[in-house]
Amino acid sequence: MALGGLLILVGYLLPFFPNRITQATTRFADGTAIVVEADGLLAGQKYNQTRPQPKTTLEDVQIVVAPTEGGSSGWAWLWRIGTQTASLGQQAGLVITLAIPLVAAVCLLALAAASLRRGTLPTRWIAPGANVAFLAVACLPLAWAHSFDFSERLYSLAEGALAPGAGLFVALAGALAAAWALWSLRGETLQRVFSWWHLVFAVAFLIWFLTKVRPYPFLEIWLFIADGILVTLRLVATSFVFILIVSLLGGLGRISKNRVIYAISSLYVELIRGIPLLVQLLFIWFALPQVLDGFGNALAAMAPSLQPQAEAIIAARLDPYAAAVLGLTICYGAYGSEVFRAGISSIHHGQVEAARSLGMTPVQAMRYVILPQAVRVILPPVGNEFVALLKDSSLVSVLAVSDLTRRGREYMARTFLSFDTWILVALCYLVLTLFSSRVVEHIESKSKFER
Repeated sequence: MALGGLLILVGYLLPFFPNRITQATTRFADGTAIVVEADGLLAGQKYNQTRPQPKTTLEDVQIVVAPTEGGSSGWAWLWRIGTQTASLGQQAGLVITLAIPLVAAVCLLALAAASLRRGTLPTRWIAPGANVAFLAVACLPLAWAHSFDFSERLYSLAEGALAPGAGLFVALAGALAAAWALWSLRGETLQRVFSWWHLVFAVAFLIWFLTKVRPYPFLEIWLFIADGILVTLRLVATSFVFILIVSLLGGLGRISKNRVIYAISSLYVELIRGIPLLVQLLFIWFALPQVLDGFGNALAAMAPSLQPQAEAIIAARLDPYAAAVLGLTICYGAYGSEVFRAGISSIHHGQVEAARSLGMTPVQAMRYVILPQAVRVILPPVGNEFVALLKDSSLVSVLAVSDLTRRGREYMARTFLSFDTWILVALCYLVLTLFSSRVVEHIESKSKFER
């Protein structure tokens, strides 16, 4: 392990990318040309090569390769890109792939130092150490691929001049040695080297890799739908807050001894759970305005003095975002009400009697005794409801909400790239749902208790 970490650090002192592409020219049949000049590593050239041009075709690609100035080691490249703030965002992938092996080297040396100090290997560090070592093995070839912008054509045009330097091979050997050493020790710990969290990062990496290997259309699709991801997350977070409130009130109503409250809560749960979410959204968007119009006209006819209020009701309209939040809240609030009812009912009635015997009111007993215990019971199903809400939020695209699904539909309608568009949209949803599921499992594991 220590040897692997030292080899990585030594490799970063040796040449990584001795030569680089300083200029790339893409020429088209109609005489136009796109020239890209690079102060650091080239970026964006493969997109120029693969993007279809209207009424013309790609004719030729020419590059200029020159020795790297100012040092070609891994440290020099990190310093060069890190100090070029103007291109830092464009070269973020290179910075990350170069920085992760250094982080792995520091972790490996720290693990070796702890082993020497204690006289034994800290078993809880084996799985994390193996993870960072394997990650370093994957990042080093990706860092080299940045030197020719992931373009096989550019690499072939360089005729071997873009081959990696000795430093990359030394660092890669160190990462492989450390990964193998820690993998061979996996039996010494009860921790799993690979968990379901790795699936989240694997899907996220696949999205990033597609944007690099096939920038057209995947990078273009990503840039087009990225704002839709933010809208989806904001919509789900806002709706979930209201859903929790409605679920709590509905659950309390379902266990109420007041017949009126119980009847209203039960009617709400039974009716809403029997209507599909899509139908509810369409009703709120298209039919609710007509309901308001009818109510306003009836109010004006019965009480002419309330004409201003009636006109305000007739003019009231929900914007698409508010309609989406309302629809999701009403639908998932009904399901959440049953979850809260079951969780509260699972607490033994003796808890209530004990609280009342201490002088608590029914409200205080529910707040301080029953609900804190019920939360642990309802946490897993509420987490599952959140994941389901995240997926079902795609239905709000029918209300003209610019969420992830609608942005995908807009891009597909413009380019007719159905397969590529929906593959990337599906992967984005998969990352969100997998990440949410892992967070829910983590919270659940922390809240377990013996019954």
